[in-house]
Amino acid sequence: MQLAKLYPALDGLLAEVEAGIEQTWRGEPGFLGSSARRALSGRGKRLRPGIALLAAESAGGATRTSVALAAVMEVLHTASLVHDDVVDGATSRRGRRSANAMWGNKVSVLLGDYLIARALELIPAEEHEWLAPLVARVAARMCTAQVKEVRAAGTPLAEQDYLDIVKGKTASLFGLCGRVGARSAGGSPAVVESLAAFAESFGVAFQFADDILDLVGTNGKSGKPEGRDLAERKFTLPLIVGVEMGGRPVRTRLARILAKPAIAEQDIAEARDLVESAGAIEPAWGRVRAWLESALRELEPVPDSDAKGALAAACGELFPMPVMAGER
Repeated sequence: MQLAKLYPALDGLLAEVEAGIEQTWRGEPGFLGSSARRALSGRGKRLRPGIALLAAESAGGATRTSVALAAVMEVLHTASLVHDDVVDGATSRRGRRSANAMWGNKVSVLLGDYLIARALELIPAEEHEWLAPLVARVAARMCTAQVKEVRAAGTPLAEQDYLDIVKGKTASLFGLCGRVGARSAGGSPAVVESLAAFAESFGVAFQFADDILDLVGTNGKSGKPEGRDLAERKFTLPLIVGVEMGGRPVRTRLARILAKPAIAEQDIAEARDLVESAGAIEPAWGRVRAWLESALRELEPVPDSDAKGALAAACGELFPMPVMAGER
């Protein structure tokens, strides 16, 4: 876990989070229990609970409640991945077969629903009144963004529309992690808002990086298929910047690819060549850096500490992308 390298005390806290995550399937001996265990024990980065715990440490120190809520964040994230794989028709997740590839879409939808229900059940009673409605609002925001993305499939997007999707489907949950971590540690309202805003900006950068790497490739290091976004007709950041840099010729050729009944590997390779030839990759990475700089600005009101330093370092050379920095 890369964040633990930046803040060694995170190792012990994340071990406690794992124990909390295990409560999701304990007491459920049937199929849902075993499938929940499989979904939650994959090769995940535990990035979101890590952010929640570092926010707690930055806001005054992680508590038992902080650990419990970090576990809730990971279960919610996993539920969203199970549902995403159904929507996208994905066959792999975290380096192995996805739930829908194993058991079909019907079971996977129900598994995702089950994980959401269990996550709500794992919220400590004293936190339920304020957190349950907030989880519902974030979940609704994620769904709204996903619907917008699905309905826009095959259509060139304006960068602002793409950003709205990213903020909803990915960054909103990161922001929730920063908020619940800081609040669980008793942070002041100003510190809570700063850490929530930091985490949301960090989430935008993370999704931008993920979308770039999906197109340009990671030599298999990301644990998931490459070119999947284009195969699903998603018009993501590198394509948007490619059109900006290359103009009408790039837009026309990308539109022709997206209009095909089935997008093959050679089509993905052609799109990659178009984007790279237009000189779009470095400007796209520039967008990632800009959002990381925004995240760092949001951290400024937070009192200095080793945990805050770890969050800042995560926005630099050790930015925990889908693959390690330097392996792009």
